[in-house]
Amino acid sequence: MAFATAALLAGCGTTRPPAPPAPAPHRVELPTDTSLPPAAARALSQRFPYLHPIGHGSGHLQVDDADDLAVVLAPLGQSSDAIVAVLVTGAGGQWRVATTSKVVAPGCEPCTTTVDIARKILSVHVMRPSDPEFERVTYQFGYRDNDDALRLVGVTAAQPAGDDPIAHSYAITTNLLDGVKLDTLDATASDPSRRRELKSTVPLRPAVAFDAFAFAPQALAPELRRLPVSAFEPQDALPASAAALLRARFPGAIVQARSAGALRAEGARDLAVVLAPPPGADADTTLALLLAQPDGSLKLGATSGPLTRACRGCDVQVQIAHRALVVQTVASDSSGTHIVGYQFMATPKDKTGGLRLVGVRTVHASRSSGGDSHRYVNTANLVTGDKLDVVEDVARGHRNRVERASKVTVRPPILLAGFAFDPGKLDAETRRDFTP
Repeated sequence: MAFATAALLAGCGTTRPPAPPAPAPHRVELPTDTSLPPAAARALSQRFPYLHPIGHGSGHLQVDDADDLAVVLAPLGQSSDAIVAVLVTGAGGQWRVATTSKVVAPGCEPCTTTVDIARKILSVHVMRPSDPEFERVTYQFGYRDNDDALRLVGVTAAQPAGDDPIAHSYAITTNLLDGVKLDTLDATASDPSRRRELKSTVPLRPAVAFDAFAFAPQALAPELRRLPVSAFEPQDALPASAAALLRARFPGAIVQARSAGALRAEGARDLAVVLAPPPGADADTTLALLLAQPDGSLKLGATSGPLTRACRGCDVQVQIAHRALVVQTVASDSSGTHIVGYQFMATPKDKTGGLRLVGVRTVHASRSSGGDSHRYVNTANLVTGDKLDVVEDVARGHRNRVERASKVTVRPPILLAGFAFDPGKLDAETRRDFTP
């Protein structure tokens, strides 16, 4: 659900037509791969009588003059808890099983597994729907240094942009042979920023054999560790006039995040800057506005109250788009990921440069070890009092979404100047009191 005020009004202020009747239950056809070479199918049925093939890929994996075959096998009657078997041709052109994997994404019923072989690399692709970390993970295996053991050589992971106030698609590629890691943050329609990349290195692991690898993101924690969005902030310097204003008002402060755009008039380049205190200082992270003036200069505008006092260690993101300022905090703990987004806009009644809080949105997302997920989102419009609570669950491959519209008491205007970013101060607007 969009975070803009117009969407809030549309989401909470219109009458929805009655839901259509639920479709009649139908039997889900399980995928079965019937295009395997007959000799390979025989070899697999003899070795794995209680598994059925659901997909395969072929190509040159070990040598240039012989095809290898990778087959995804699942227990009879299901398509999850799959394994991957690698077959090679033997004497007389017969196929034999060379090696097999452990169970891929064990216990994750909605997960799907596919394979392909290209450029002497076996890729095992795992789709994990609604995973709050990565929905797509690809594990790459190859024969290295002319060894006869198939080993893990690389991993890639990707997460498409969600519907959070500041949404980005995120991808990671890590080479396990040299330790080079590349994190990529892609621009989205709501964030016109350029595509950003960060290179780093991770410690090299001892060789991980294909038949010993546990196919779970947790097995490669350093290689798949996501970076906070603030780490991707552009390194180019602020305009000299902006830097001088901030240096005078906030000596020693560190620019943690920033965004530029029109807040009051089209064509203006106002700046929103998140400022962290210098190391060791007894101070809070704050947000400062720098307002563009008609002569091209900048003027220091509103300064917020403490931004992370209620969320120590949070990653802070900021974005100016569609004449609105969105400030978002993201935190993760053992219970899941917590996101709070605050939207500020200037209204005709506000004084020049004054921004008021017009919307707040909270998200709590969690995932079980078996792949089930839970997501609770509530969005409140502080101008109209409209509130919408949404609960989305994925359990054993089945998605369920329920929502409830309600009203909260409209508060007097809350200005950005001096505002403390504490959802506890907005209890009615952020309370999760909806039980489906």
